[in-house]
Amino acid sequence: MNKKYLIIFLIIILSNSAVMFNAQEQGLPKPPLMTINAPPTALPGQEIKIIVTVKNTIGTRMYDGKVYIDTLMIPEAVLQYIDIIVGEQKLPHLMEVNDEETVTLKIKTTESIPAMKLEIPIVLDVLEGRCEEGCVPFVSDPPLYAYIDIFRTTPSILLTLDIKSFLIQAEDCGIITTVLDVPFKLKNAGTISVYNISLSIFSDNLYFDYESETPESINELVGGQEISGKYRIYLNEVGVGIYTISIQAKYHDRYNKEFFIEEEVTIEVRNEAYSLYAKAQEHFESCNYSKAKEFYINAKNMYEQSGNVNMALKIERKIFEIQGNENFELAQHYYFAGDGTKAREYYLKAKEYYDKANYCLMADICEEAAKSIQEGKTPPPESPEKPIFSGGTGGVFSKTNIIFYIVITFLVLIVIYQRR
Repeated sequence: MNKKYLIIFLIIILSNSAVMFNAQEQGLPKPPLMTINAPPTALPGQEIKIIVTVKNTIGTRMYDGKVYIDTLMIPEAVLQYIDIIVGEQKLPHLMEVNDEETVTLKIKTTESIPAMKLEIPIVLDVLEGRCEEGCVPFVSDPPLYAYIDIFRTTPSILLTLDIKSFLIQAEDCGIITTVLDVPFKLKNAGTISVYNISLSIFSDNLYFDYESETPESINELVGGQEISGKYRIYLNEVGVGIYTISIQAKYHDRYNKEFFIEEEVTIEVRNEAYSLYAKAQEHFESCNYSKAKEFYINAKNMYEQSGNVNMALKIERKIFEIQGNENFELAQHYYFAGDGTKAREYYLKAKEYYDKANYCLMADICEEAAKSIQEGKTPPPESPEKPIFSGGTGGVFSKTNIIFYIVITFLVLIVIYQRR
């Protein structure tokens, strides 16, 4: 009797242990077998089928499974080149042990997709177990990937200009004659070679000459290769206006289909600086040196900002000439006032500015005047009631101007005589 109870007790314990083991076993999800079949390569604008096969290898039932593309795991920089046509497929409601099901997902690449390696994450989501005690969810983590290399049959060439616009201030008569350098880079940004590359430069509204530091014909540019070049553009007597110059690269793929890429350079010629320069010239001719200097300085700043060194230097010499004239006038004033020391000081200052202005004649006159003063040759002082120097006012034949002309003539004759 006791043996009978012992056997029953052992059976109960073993039964409970088996149930607990099954429960523990069911509580741990097992990964079913999932295989992916996708083409290894694809082209822009191509529809791609990703075939997914799921087999129940977990030793129990699977319910309500689905397979999908996890777009959240695809970077935005890649996702913009992909259209998801079929992104999710359901599996049968019930899959017994060893059951197998195949579904197809579809994507399409855009025409603009660059050459790259696509990595498409595929996720399996399913419930596992016999479900008497509840099913265990399973989601593949990490997902499986479909790897697809994208090849471009259309070459991908980039033409970049280091300088795309020029602002130039016009020179004498509102025109310019100058030389412009336009550096550029030509790069094969794709993975396939391009052939028979030719470079050209032209304009619809501007005549110009040019030199090229790059061969205008190149046999081949392999994937990733970059070349640098430069066009030197010669402009001659170009007036105020806006002009465009186009730089174009033509190239061919391996099937001899022609492509081209083009970039534009804008050249704007303005007249503001020359207008200021012309006004300065008017004031200079009328001996209004303070106004002339003001306009000269503004014009010089504009020419410097636009990179016109020649006009900036030309104006700078005119400013030096004005400063020479101002000091010469003071020297004349002190000379006729009988103050030889002051007169000599300002003659030497005037000579310094005339030298900077390349005004050789006036520089020599000032030098001779300073030398004469040093030798003791000074006129008697004039009456203090009368103005000695009028700075360009009082008429051409005023007493002050007549004395000024006589002195200038005398000094010029001295210079000419000594040079003989």
